[in-house]
Amino acid sequence: MDLTAAERDMLEGREGPARQRAMKGLVQLGRAYGAPRLVEIGYAHIHAGMALYLEDVELMEDLAAIDARMAVPASVNIANADTVNWKATGAPESLARLQRRAAGAHAKMGSDCTFTCTPYWAGHWPTWNTHMTSIESTVTIFCNSVLGAKSNRDGFFAVYAGITGRYPLFGYHLDAIRRGTMLFEVATPLAGGSDFSCLGFHVGNAVGDGVPVITGFARRPTLDELDALGAGIATSGGASMFIVPGVTPPYGDIAAAFHGAKPPLPARVDAAAIAAVYARYADGHDALDIVHLGCPHASFEEMKLYARLLDGRRVAAGLELWITASRNVRNAAAEAGIVAKLEAAGAKVISDTCPMSCHFARTVSPDPKLGVVPPALRAVVVDSAKQAKYVRDMIQCPVLLTGTEEAVETALAGRFVPRRRPS
Repeated sequence: MDLTAAERDMLEGREGPARQRAMKGLVQLGRAYGAPRLVEIGYAHIHAGMALYLEDVELMEDLAAIDARMAVPASVNIANADTVNWKATGAPESLARLQRRAAGAHAKMGSDCTFTCTPYWAGHWPTWNTHMTSIESTVTIFCNSVLGAKSNRDGFFAVYAGITGRYPLFGYHLDAIRRGTMLFEVATPLAGGSDFSCLGFHVGNAVGDGVPVITGFARRPTLDELDALGAGIATSGGASMFIVPGVTPPYGDIAAAFHGAKPPLPARVDAAAIAAVYARYADGHDALDIVHLGCPHASFEEMKLYARLLDGRRVAAGLELWITASRNVRNAAAEAGIVAKLEAAGAKVISDTCPMSCHFARTVSPDPKLGVVPPALRAVVVDSAKQAKYVRDMIQCPVLLTGTEEAVETALAGRFVPRRRPS
């Protein structure tokens, strides 16, 4: 790899041990993928230091101890506990305390402790053509697709990129990769984020790690719907980008999406395809424990929607309604009086974490000193195909997927309300 003088200084330790460690990792990554050089990045969405693993938190503290500092604006991904309102989730205090230790390390390194999978709703909005890095698949696909930034699906290397301000030039940082590989035509009405998440799940399963080009929408999708679409695509497949011609930049039409090459024949997505995703996550169960909204973490507009649906009503006894959003969005919603309406209805507004990332998970081996015992949940109702998959895979309990309005109706009625097909 060709390195600049500044990059060689970092690699050889002249910029301190933290940047040297980070640059060594990035050079190794770049060589593995045949990158000719590094590029300067403008933003990083990085690993939280997950409190379910003591060593994971200590890793972040070790970096802070050797004076690691973020060279670019950096947001922090979702965590294992609500660091403020942990009692509402039933988490042990030891877990919240350890998560706050990770937050302290991030604060020392200059990271914004957003603890969210939607940092763009929390104010981090990388602009067109910005090279960046992201540990979270939903962030990667939203930024690549909707904002026109350039990112791969990264792991811990995102932390190293944030420390150095550099990333190897490969993958979606190359314009040649950012082109359609498969064409989809939507041939059914869609209603809201839940339907878009199911469309994404169907598309992602079909396209694998390619780039889907999606047409046929009856109207221009909202930002929240595009967010749900990308989350679904990234969950069922390995895709890191999608194209909606005329909506996602800079692709004004199908020809531009395929870089002038002849487009393939479209794969038609009908009502049955969307219904099949809902049916995939329809574990029959009469006893419900939690209804969860906010996967990915809710936007301010979604919080307004939840408040409108719940206004003047009350969650059924014996059932919990969780609404998860970044703390930034929660604070904005609180200032607008939205959180008060949600809590008056009996909802729990949770930040920093979500059901699949908290102490509910059964696919992890937490440090025994934390005293984490996952509760035996009977069933969880969700309005996101992404959350449906991870509840089943990680919490390992029955899950029921429905529309957002129907999920709210479920919470109010205390019985499952299946999704109604749009007309």
